[in-house]
Amino acid sequence: MPLYIYKAVTANGQVVRNRVEELNRFVLLKKLKNNGLMPIKVTQIQLSSKASKTMKKQKKNVESSNSVLKSVREQEIAKNMTSKRKIFSEKAKKVLFSNIKITNRDIVIFTQDFYLLKKANFNNIHALSTIIESTENESFKAILEDILLGVEAGENMYTTMEYYSGVFPPIYINMIKVGELSRIFNKSLRASCQIS
Repeated sequence: MPLYIYKAVTANGQVVRNRVEELNRFVLLKKLKNNGLMPIKVTQIQLSSKASKTMKKQKKNVESSNSVLKSVREQEIAKNMTSKRKIFSEKAKKVLFSNIKITNRDIVIFTQDFYLLKKANFNNIHALSTIIESTENESFKAILEDILLGVEAGENMYTTMEYYSGVFPPIYINMIKVGELSRIFNKSLRASCQIS
């Protein structure tokens, strides 16, 4: 039987990796989904001699399982992001219309924390998640959750920040934009810390 290495996500968002022997890729995918795992990547690392001969004879019009898996994953992620984005934008609107104000201090603390996490080689998603957990201002927390959703959906941070131009000053958003587009995000954040 062929040997596969898979990478999958559990229902609570934990990434798992494992090596298994299975009849074929589709049987493995079915077992993963039945066990509550969402496959991210499945790689065949060893073929039996019979299987390698049949793989060479694959028909031209048949899609590979990788492309099918990738399109299914992309559709599920897009659907989940759309529904989560609606929920968080509604939550953000409710919180924004409450009496809790977002101060310059909140933005300065966010910028300094984000800069330190980026300097420690955190990616944007992990850095935002970490900051959200420690944010006390509920209004600002809702905005950061919406920004996180945008980043998870593949948008740049500045794109989502532009929706909150009443919270983030235009010069701040533009400095984040320059940092993201020019790949000098840490320098841009350091400069933003000085402006905020």
